[in-house]
Amino acid sequence: MRKKFNLKLFAITCCLGLFSSCTEEKINTDQSEGERITTEEQYNANIFAGTSLEIFYYWNKEISNDLSKLNPETNTDPITTVNEIRYHEGDTEVDKWTMLTDDFESFNSSLEGVTTTYGYQPITYLLDESTGQCVSAVAYVYQDSPAEKAGLKRGDIIYAIDGKPLTVNNYTDLFYSSQITLSLATYDATINMIVPTEQTVTMQAVEMYENPILCHKTIDLGNGNKIGYLAYSSFDLNSIPELIEICKGFKAEGIKKLVLDLRYNGGGYVITENVLASMFAPQEAVDAKAIFEKEDYNELLTASGWSSVTRFTTTFDYESVGLNVSTEGANIGLEHIYALISGNTASASEALIGGLMPYMPITVIGEQSHGKYCTGIPLSSTELYEMMEERVPNAIKNWGIYVMISIYMNSENETPCMPNGLTPDIKATDDPMQPVQLGDENEALLRVALEKEGKQYPETNALSRSIIPWQKVKGQPQKANFGKRILLPAADRPITFKK
Repeated sequence: MRKKFNLKLFAITCCLGLFSSCTEEKINTDQSEGERITTEEQYNANIFAGTSLEIFYYWNKEISNDLSKLNPETNTDPITTVNEIRYHEGDTEVDKWTMLTDDFESFNSSLEGVTTTYGYQPITYLLDESTGQCVSAVAYVYQDSPAEKAGLKRGDIIYAIDGKPLTVNNYTDLFYSSQITLSLATYDATINMIVPTEQTVTMQAVEMYENPILCHKTIDLGNGNKIGYLAYSSFDLNSIPELIEICKGFKAEGIKKLVLDLRYNGGGYVITENVLASMFAPQEAVDAKAIFEKEDYNELLTASGWSSVTRFTTTFDYESVGLNVSTEGANIGLEHIYALISGNTASASEALIGGLMPYMPITVIGEQSHGKYCTGIPLSSTELYEMMEERVPNAIKNWGIYVMISIYMNSENETPCMPNGLTPDIKATDDPMQPVQLGDENEALLRVALEKEGKQYPETNALSRSIIPWQKVKGQPQKANFGKRILLPAADRPITFKK
């Protein structure tokens, strides 16, 4: 039976671990005893985090003993604590993605591609471990960004920042500074050396929307064989209308095969994933509303009737995010997909590929993907307290949590990227140091797909550079959507609590 819910009462009576020893008297305790050391913000943030994990977290039972660390009386750093207690097996982090934030507004904006940025994606490599010297290659730039306006493009090499050599200590300024001057270089493969040029580029960071549609085009291979190409960097919601128009264009051109470039796509919204899947899958599967994906939730969400099945469809009406679109007439009629992946391919990207595998041939080209096999929801403190019919404390009004709530599967109950990522059918290495743009028929990964389609390349057309001889710097900054497969807010779904 559905019941009205009191958050404080929940914290006392319906706990898996965190509040099992709490009493209402304790929660409303007089602080004269001097036991409490937390601020009002920390106090309420601990309650918010613990309650969210107990209700929504996929591994809520597995971490139940650790939830006591979110003690509202004594824990002064709930953000770090959530990172520490998210599910692991021994030293292996099973969940690397659940996170608590005290700036939920900025978190949500970044998920929609709005951020303060230079509008490019540099990838940094370590040249010399003893000195920490690095070099960075521009993998792509966003349209109308400071980087594009400054003339930067894929293949440009950065060796210095503000006149200082690029090192492991300052390379993050490529992402987080407000103004920057970059010194550029070239790479001479014959001597395996970076050769500085006199070219410099100065940029000012701006707040902008980074359109994740990096490139789309039709490639004519002759004899009536045309193949589509789409490079896409994030499953956001704003790009959906443009994606629909692109697919209508592919259909009008008679495209039957598509190179889907997700090598830099770290994930995003399940809605966008379903929109693309419904335009890529065979029309008969869409007409039949066949199962695209399934979600496996914890016992509470399952008992509450959360929908565990996503079907192919043509209607996408989601009032909560202002989305009302149709893919009617946009199904391309694809017979084959070449999926380009890398270690930067994660979550919704992996799910899209895996969800389509039961319905059509997919050739995966590139490097092992990231391996993000679970789904999360962004949940604000306001949303949680509204569900509990309680007033959110002012101190945590801008707090939120991105919490893993399910393991996703395709229609055959398989998660192809679990546990360590998608394994490519054809191994190939992405090399952003090559001065060849995404969508160029000579670009390394696209070339592999076109060769499989029968394109002949002359011997003299070999790439002018060898594959990068250096290792990537570990722990490089990622886009906000990296490793995220996002369902709509929990407020859109009922929660049933039984007496």
